[in-house]
Amino acid sequence: MTWLEPLLAVGLLAAAGLSDLVGQSAVLLLNRVSPRRFLLCLGGGALLFVVSALTWALGLFGLAWLFGLKLGLLRCLYLVAYAHVPQLAGFLVFLPHFGAYLFHLIRAWVFFDLVVAVGWTSGCSLPVAICCALPGWALHFNLTHLGWARGPWRRLMGRA
Repeated sequence: MTWLEPLLAVGLLAAAGLSDLVGQSAVLLLNRVSPRRFLLCLGGGALLFVVSALTWALGLFGLAWLFGLKLGLLRCLYLVAYAHVPQLAGFLVFLPHFGAYLFHLIRAWVFFDLVVAVGWTSGCSLPVAICCALPGWALHFNLTHLGWARGPWRRLMGRA
């Protein structure tokens, strides 16, 4: 294992978050946001996505430890990062009529990817893999899409 692998995992998470934000950026463009503010929103959103995915990896590590699974923290980071590969197609959520369905389909796909990866990597049963992945997925989803991070986001955008 080299120093490059964790950077690739974080880069993959940033690319997945950026793809998701590009798909939802039509709202920013319709509101005629300045180019500087637009880029700041994309960068801040990608950073928020990476931080929330890192909390997912930390939660996965803690729950795997509680269940007695042999998953290191770096391995949990890799599993969470590579589970987000389908989110690279997140830019497609801008499509009319299908975007909302794709949004939820991609999130479910990411969750199921992680459940399979945890089960396959650790050799645990399906219920244990679900119990390890579900709380972190719920936290990640809430941080990125349900407004739990609204306060820090508003401070970043200068609207506190």
